[in-house]
Parts: sequence; C-alpha cells; structure tokens
Amino acid sequence: MLRPGRVIGKEALLSSVWDIDFESNSTVVDTYISYLRKKLHRDGFEGIRTVRGVGFQLVTPK
Repeated sequence: MLRPGRVIGKEALLSSVWDIDFESNSTVVDTYISYLRKKLHRDGFEGIRTVRGVGFQLVTPK
C-alpha cells in the first residue's frame, strides 16, 4: 500500500507477509486477495488488479 501502482509478485507477498521463502504452489495469496477484494471492491472501486503472470497491483481511485 506504500507504493500504489507497483506490481508485486506472489513470491514477494509470501516472503514479506508469511515468511515463506521457498518455492510454493500454495494458493494462500490468491485466497487472501479474494478476501480483500470482497471487502474493498465496493461502489465501483476496483483497487486490486491482477497482472497475469506477474502478480498484483494496487490501483488508486480516479
């Protein structure tokens, strides 16, 4: 959230949030992104964007 617009990969999120520093096929990131979207995406606000094959990006409202 400190750097909106920057794309962050799943590995970086696993490392910084859950201290998982190994190759993982875990869906924990996708699950929590889904939870966040359900809470944040209201009234037309689409603040979390998936960059396919790269990661996720926070988008500032216009």
